[in-house]
Amino acid sequence: MSHPEIQNVAYDVAVVGFGPVGAIAANLLGQRGIHTIVIDRTDQLFPLPRAIAFDHEIMRVFQNIGVADRIGEYIRPYPPSEYRGADGRVIARFDSQPPPYPFGWSPSYLFVQPPVENCIREAARSHESVSFILDSAVTGLVEDSALTGPAGDSSDDVVRLNLRSEDGRESTVAARYVMGCDGAGSTVRRSAGLELESLDFDEPWLVVDVMVEDEAALARLPSTNIQYCEPSRPCTYVVGAGRHRRWELMLLPDEDPDRIDVRALINRLLARWIDPSSVRLWRAAAYVFHALIARSWRRGRVFILGDAAHQTPPFLAQGMCQGIRDAANLAWKIDFALDGRAGANLLDSYEIERAPHVRQTTEIAKSFGRIICERDPAAAKHRDLRLRAESGDPPRVTVRQDLIPPLKAGAIFGAEPAGRLFPQPRVIVADGKSGLLDDFTGARMRLVVHGIRPDQIPASARALIERLGGVIVSVDLKISSKISSEISAAKPSVIAVREFDGLLASWFTRYGASAAIVRPDHYVFGVSADAGGIAALADSLESALG
Repeated sequence: MSHPEIQNVAYDVAVVGFGPVGAIAANLLGQRGIHTIVIDRTDQLFPLPRAIAFDHEIMRVFQNIGVADRIGEYIRPYPPSEYRGADGRVIARFDSQPPPYPFGWSPSYLFVQPPVENCIREAARSHESVSFILDSAVTGLVEDSALTGPAGDSSDDVVRLNLRSEDGRESTVAARYVMGCDGAGSTVRRSAGLELESLDFDEPWLVVDVMVEDEAALARLPSTNIQYCEPSRPCTYVVGAGRHRRWELMLLPDEDPDRIDVRALINRLLARWIDPSSVRLWRAAAYVFHALIARSWRRGRVFILGDAAHQTPPFLAQGMCQGIRDAANLAWKIDFALDGRAGANLLDSYEIERAPHVRQTTEIAKSFGRIICERDPAAAKHRDLRLRAESGDPPRVTVRQDLIPPLKAGAIFGAEPAGRLFPQPRVIVADGKSGLLDDFTGARMRLVVHGIRPDQIPASARALIERLGGVIVSVDLKISSKISSEISAAKPSVIAVREFDGLLASWFTRYGASAAIVRPDHYVFGVSADAGGIAALADSLESALG
């Protein structure tokens, strides 16, 4: 829907920006029936690839919004990666953990961004509660009051967004909350007076995307991702999905992309790997790889997400992932705050959780960048010797997923596994259907019990899960006919599952737990060792929700 009647209506949420992060936010809000307006200066999909990789956490979000099957032809599992030192020998290796996969999906993927993003946008358009204004730029924000909500109720605290369309018309939209997903040059961030902090990493690179049209040339290219840590010119080779290949090449001090023949430079540099005439140039863009993070991610009812809140070097392939994590973290909290399942102070946990996570992940990406970007030959030789001493020669494999940190504070309770993602095994349910766990539970609040009968769960915990619209999951319990009848009549609903690979059984054993409360974004709120501790765990959740 475009240009709905907006003059006197306050939407629940205004999502500014319809790139991948904004489109994910629109889907997550639309699934929850939240009255949402999506605003972007254009309705045109950006036709060129920018992001090239995402991980299993993000694939789980795609599953939850119903696009996992649709994007299958545009993705491929991430291959092993290696770092080659100044002498061409391997100094570091990275790979994914082997099956069974803890979250139901291959740990990392490469993808072709435009068609995948188009699938996400189409899914967002399918939600009746989501409207669109896709020909107008936000020019400013101001807090306002006394507008009418979508159900006719009074909304005393809203944000008014001033818009200017492509043909110069000015209009206004009001929303209870604003999610600024409008990129590195974010108008929402500037209008809210939020500043970026530099984390001291600024390196100029040339990113080249090609489609390899010659079959023989494609077969001769490396089948793994390679970081060439060469002092003469650090560069990266990425095996994209299908015929897509990417090179990232550091620009040298005398190579100003505004003053040189970039196409000639590309042809000269790619000749090391492939005849440039055998490829179709898809994109060539000069970037300064930054490490930036907002000093504050929120002002009142205005939040910033994705590149508006943080920018990271690409060496950990986490740029888009971090923005989608932002959306998944914030969407359920806004939902709970809007309908009274939580107090507004739950929204404070957005920055408390996401900012340290992004900062730590960015520092890891920076550390890889320092390894890759070393230009001094003597220092590069010392680096190679140090890395071989630390990880062997040939080097041991580092599991890529082990580098992503858990949440350390916020709406979580207790020590780990609180703050870690909850597994998603393949399961079979009572009627014989099988699939991934989320397909049966949905992305909602869950109390998962292992070896505890449903009738042993305290009434207070059951009541809280019901009030939160959640579900109880009973894992690998032999169900008697008596308990089966209790389950069918239970409120909230109880889903009895058996798993195929023992992931949950191993997980509960590892943490000495028999029950876990899992948030809608799949992060563990906290665990209990036995049925007797579930009531206290539920009380802690109620307190965290305010």
